[in-house]
Amino acid sequence: MGQIRILTDELINKIAAGQVVERPASVVKELVENSLDAGATDISVEVEEGGCRLIRVQDNGCGMNGDDALLAFERHATSKVKELCDLDKIATLGFRGEALPSIASVSKVRIVTSDGNPSSGSEILIEGGKIQDVRAAGRGRGTTLEVRGLFYNTAVRRKFLKSRETELSHITGIMTETALAHPGVYFTLKHHDRTLIKSPGVSSILERSVQLLGKDARGNLMELEEGREGLRLFGLISIPGFTKPSGTGLSFFVNRRPVSDRTLRHAVYAAYETLLMKGRHPLVYLFLDVDPALVDVNVHPAKREVRFTDPKRIHDFTRDSVRKTAQGYGRAQEDERPSPWPASERVERVKEAVESYLRTAGEHRFHEERTTGRPAFTGRIQPEPGKPAPAVRALFDKERLVPLGQIADSFIITQDRDGLILIDQHAAHERILYEKFKQVYRLSKIPVQQLLIPVNLELSGKERILLAEHLKTLRRLGIEVEDFGRGTFSVKGVPMWVADMDIQEIVRSLLEEIVALEQGGELDRRMEDIIHVFSCRAAVKANRRLSREEMEALIRDLGETDSPHTCEHGRPTMIRIDLYEIEKRFQRK
Repeated sequence: MGQIRILTDELINKIAAGQVVERPASVVKELVENSLDAGATDISVEVEEGGCRLIRVQDNGCGMNGDDALLAFERHATSKVKELCDLDKIATLGFRGEALPSIASVSKVRIVTSDGNPSSGSEILIEGGKIQDVRAAGRGRGTTLEVRGLFYNTAVRRKFLKSRETELSHITGIMTETALAHPGVYFTLKHHDRTLIKSPGVSSILERSVQLLGKDARGNLMELEEGREGLRLFGLISIPGFTKPSGTGLSFFVNRRPVSDRTLRHAVYAAYETLLMKGRHPLVYLFLDVDPALVDVNVHPAKREVRFTDPKRIHDFTRDSVRKTAQGYGRAQEDERPSPWPASERVERVKEAVESYLRTAGEHRFHEERTTGRPAFTGRIQPEPGKPAPAVRALFDKERLVPLGQIADSFIITQDRDGLILIDQHAAHERILYEKFKQVYRLSKIPVQQLLIPVNLELSGKERILLAEHLKTLRRLGIEVEDFGRGTFSVKGVPMWVADMDIQEIVRSLLEEIVALEQGGELDRRMEDIIHVFSCRAAVKANRRLSREEMEALIRDLGETDSPHTCEHGRPTMIRIDLYEIEKRFQRK
């Protein structure tokens, strides 16, 4: 007898499951897409133990009669493709007929479905790909499908699953993407008894983004919509300056299908090329509508990859559209941003600050400052036992620097006897906080200030899951967060140096960085990187008016650091303009 034989259907389905069903989130994606293809307007997903124990998807779609329900679990059985030419114009999310039999082969499945006819309801039980029972069942129009014990019969696949929280975060990500792509559908996601997503149907993606993304969508994302020669691109992109630590914030949809595509990804980075700092990434949710005949979605069983017939055309259109919107935001903000003084007066004030040195040292002019009533820069860095205090630097002598004011509410103008020094207030405060945090963290003595009024965190479903997983890490950094259950969190205490900052934004961005760093290695070994991030997020931002007392405190504290001339990223905290250069510019030399 020869050695080559035809595989059994059971073995074929298990092999196919390896491509289609990678984790619980893959199951959720396939089942929800089936519901959308069935015309559902209300889709509810319930999971237990991160989807490993149970996944239940209910919808109000067209449903199936008993015969179709049985056929749906046969390999390559589908209602979406009838002829070869149909592959060139696929408009549905599913079409291969592989997902349901693949899922059923590695789990225990129960389906209850009806097409609305009184006698059409049926219930089917399948275990490991084998039908166990078929019976009539009462149900209104639609389908309920349960998947229990995922990978119960493939132990090697179970070993590759991550923690419950990690798997749940992937499910939440899939549901968020899908809900954004279909704003008119009511989506619900529950984990045990906790509701993670409850998103009624709305009329626009922007409205949906506010439901799902919370604070990210308000002020940090802007709408994009462009069209060109049969192509349409629309969605949301981050404003310049609002960035992420990793590239996981790029979501693409082609004809409402979530995809991973190098062409689109490269186009976005090309558009943001001059707007991103090194190591930072934009946040985008982009939807490309294109003639189905111009894109091949039949590349991989998971249907995440696509091929365009003219990738350069798609790339250039996407790049130009994103660049136009991103750069247009900067111009619009500049046009709309109110200035505290007329342009001529702003020029005069800067000129006064420069010329004041040339007259007399005792006739400095300070413009009136708006006092915040909160000490933004408090406390000094205490030298460790046996370590001498930092020596006075040649370029930076805090005892001689006199603050004159600010340029654009971002750079402090100071002077000493040799000329002017411009200080980047964000970079300087970043250096101060970094050395403070590093010192007190090493000594396990982070001073925590209890908040008089706790700050309730406004988080997306995925962020709530990640926060619950990393409460201990935040506590080690001096951020005390209390979990009230049912997805509600409140910040009760923070390091004393950041008590007057935007605590919600600090926690949210810090959480993103922790997750990104955790993926790159053991978290304990990367705490210094987290301290870098914490310092950057907590530092006073550009475009903030400082009082004279705050400027003096910042200069004083910067002088106490070991490296006052640069922030921890290596950028300069200050630049000098020598008196000789000033006199030369005024033709006095």
